[in-house]
Amino acid sequence: MNSHINNWLSLRRIAGKIRIDGYPELARIVNASLYELLISVREDEYWSSSPGGITTDSYHGHVFWDFETWMYPVFLVMHPLLAKNGLQYRFDHMAGARKKAKDNEYEGTMWPWESAFTGDEVTKSVVPTGIFEHHISGDIIFAARQYDYLHRNAKVRREMLCPLAIETALYWTSRVSEDSEGRFHITGIIPPDEYVFYVDDNIFTNNVAKISLLYANECRANSTWTRIADNMYIEYDPKLNYHPEYTGYEIGNMIKQADAILTLFPLGQNYSTSSLLNDLAFYEKATDPNGPAMTWAMFFINSLELASRTGDIAKATRKYFYKSFSMNVKKPYYVWWEMPKGGVDHFATGAGGFLQVFLFGFAGLRIYYDSNKPEVLARLKLITPVELITKIKIEDIHLLEGKVKINITLERSATFISTNNEGLYLYSKVKGRFDLKPHMITEVPSNIGLQDKDGYYLMMEKNLIPIF
Repeated sequence: MNSHINNWLSLRRIAGKIRIDGYPELARIVNASLYELLISVREDEYWSSSPGGITTDSYHGHVFWDFETWMYPVFLVMHPLLAKNGLQYRFDHMAGARKKAKDNEYEGTMWPWESAFTGDEVTKSVVPTGIFEHHISGDIIFAARQYDYLHRNAKVRREMLCPLAIETALYWTSRVSEDSEGRFHITGIIPPDEYVFYVDDNIFTNNVAKISLLYANECRANSTWTRIADNMYIEYDPKLNYHPEYTGYEIGNMIKQADAILTLFPLGQNYSTSSLLNDLAFYEKATDPNGPAMTWAMFFINSLELASRTGDIAKATRKYFYKSFSMNVKKPYYVWWEMPKGGVDHFATGAGGFLQVFLFGFAGLRIYYDSNKPEVLARLKLITPVELITKIKIEDIHLLEGKVKINITLERSATFISTNNEGLYLYSKVKGRFDLKPHMITEVPSNIGLQDKDGYYLMMEKNLIPIF
């Protein structure tokens, strides 16, 4: 028992924390969600997590896109070793992805929709997702790029992240088809919205493939990869000014879960504000109310992102916040369920999506890297709490693999930042520069994300940036 307690205390000292004041029940949900994620992986194992973690046998314990897209971003920011271990799991099982590509007459690595001990595709043959849900290959490389941009370990980039990206770029190159106008298409797939099969040009799949090709090009310049990425076909309806989920999608067709809206966050594709507002409005009405838990967290984060452009936090934003947790968490232990009316219990995917609300919603953390501006470590929007919450405190946000850490406290009328590092400062085009002195709390203007869509740049004096 003492060993167990000591191990948890050690983990809590290392990992980031999210504390909530003024809303005790929400605080319990946050704590239960962090617990659900942390018990699902280990620091000393190169492994990943299934949607049901280790507390259930749901999904047979297999690894899906759930890890890289929904759980991993929390580890990336709050405990980067666990994020890196998840990527190492993929790297160690590349042979299975190569085999799947070869079996399907593609090049490179075609990542399994369901992966387990061997890394081979273990989706049952009667289930079409194993053959047709291809966005998983882009999801893994997007996760790799996020690690690279936030933590900037040259050795990890060289030995693991770039090999993952380059082999997956070979797959996408063999997977796309070119039309007579020089545009590239990905046809015959199952998108994140698994209510439809064999559709063409799903906007999420095409975008995540584009991003993974561009990242591979950063690792090793290749004009074919950039030509495909630059000419990837992206669905857009100019009459209705929105982005159809796939070719032939009709507004109102029910969808399973977040799909097209993910192109803004987390993918960061910068379309017009008016079209993105329409995307949120159209897909909110089309989303199955009994769909998976993590969808409404993405609506909330994306609505805040758009509020940073319009300067207005609409009532819909608050509605998305409550929907992100109120329908899927069951008392007395605040366990996540996959659907409001059933599905998998101890749904770690839902816990991960929900925790992103605080890291990427209220704090507004955006992973940022520009090789010409290495002093910029990230961006922050710093949105004040809503409704019952009086304070959100996020402790030990990790950057550069924990060599830089910051703490953020968001109150209704004030925002505070602290760090133990020398040379950190915030810069806003609207508010100017705020130096962050080590071991001191600095108050900065709140809601900068509502005044400037870029928010604050978190920066470090060049001569103090840690070198790996």
